[in-house]
Amino acid sequence: MNIGMVLPNSFPPDIRVEKEARCLIEQGHKVFLLAYQKNGQLKEENVNGIHVVRVSLHNSVFWRVFRYGEFSIFKVHPEWKKHIQYFIDKFGIEILHIHDLPLVNTGITAAKRRSIPVIADLHENYAEAVKAWNSGERSILTKIIELPLSPSRWDKHAKTVLQKVKHIIAVIDEGKEYYHNNYKIPNDRITVIMNTEDLNFYDSIEIKDEVIGRFSKKYIISYIGGFGPHRGIDTAIRAMPNVIKAIPHAQLLLVGGKGSPKFESEIHALIKDLHLEDHVHLTGWVDFSLVPSYIAASSVCLVPHHASGHTNSTIPHKLFQYMAMKKPIVTTDCIPLKRIVEETQSGIVVHSGDANEMANAIIELYNNPDRARQYGENGRKAVEIKYNWKNEAKKLIDLYQRFIE
Repeated sequence: MNIGMVLPNSFPPDIRVEKEARCLIEQGHKVFLLAYQKNGQLKEENVNGIHVVRVSLHNSVFWRVFRYGEFSIFKVHPEWKKHIQYFIDKFGIEILHIHDLPLVNTGITAAKRRSIPVIADLHENYAEAVKAWNSGERSILTKIIELPLSPSRWDKHAKTVLQKVKHIIAVIDEGKEYYHNNYKIPNDRITVIMNTEDLNFYDSIEIKDEVIGRFSKKYIISYIGGFGPHRGIDTAIRAMPNVIKAIPHAQLLLVGGKGSPKFESEIHALIKDLHLEDHVHLTGWVDFSLVPSYIAASSVCLVPHHASGHTNSTIPHKLFQYMAMKKPIVTTDCIPLKRIVEETQSGIVVHSGDANEMANAIIELYNNPDRARQYGENGRKAVEIKYNWKNEAKKLIDLYQRFIE
């Protein structure tokens, strides 16, 4: 079967897309991926067995205004629609697998003339995600410009467009429950495929001695991932003054970035205000191949997300990456995070936004190394038995087998 995936971002990297594509290729399917072309990327190439086709968009003021207007009104992206139609025709696409909500309606419109079924792979609970992404301070002009794409409008759009797709993929049980309860999608049209790790691949990544050595004399508390107001990085930073009173050689390691320049400047200002320049280290964005090395250098790993409609209905890769590396976790009480960490006994759950409670949890793990070690062992056991990509891949294979039959 010729499967066409559509991703409104550049590729690589995207861990979820790559794992799903690799799984389907191993089953004998051909996977073609239509993605956005970033500077320096080839128009067309093979990436680990995935036939990647990249599109560039017109960047003139006219086209940007035209795209914004049409998308705001109809939720159809005019240029992407043409690219998807050409993509379908050229490669004989039999199923269109759209990653995330923004291009789902565009994909449905493009696929209609060939009667091709569409799968919506919802990486985010998009309406709630937009609400979380926009939680920071914004100018009145920005708010006016963004009004046609407000969370309430995304929510209304999702209720309509998700009725039209053949199937929905959610990333967590709480997400499935949300789509069922709020959008009235029947449960048999939703499959949960979690952001777990492929242990064979993940365990094969080389641990870099230079990364381990760089932090060997510190008690490393790490956060891995993107930056943004909803991710609770501010809580982790605010916890550090209390942490270093008890653990003078503690250092908060923030691995990642790609947040808005405004948010990142706020993070740097907070670090300066709390006089933490010697106790907080930001690496900037790193290649995925280095992520296990930074986790290996850590004593405690954080998922400090602020609880919201978004974080209560999705799950980050980082949780399972930490567990795979046998690291004790301190997480906030976002519903899926709390459920999994308490179920697996892989760490400590604290209240969202409570820096003092987070500091106390970190200090508790430092003072009880045997308990910290046991949390790490429990996490690894849980990903070996249950929370791994081998189990999730079976669900994706079964879903596509249903289409074939």
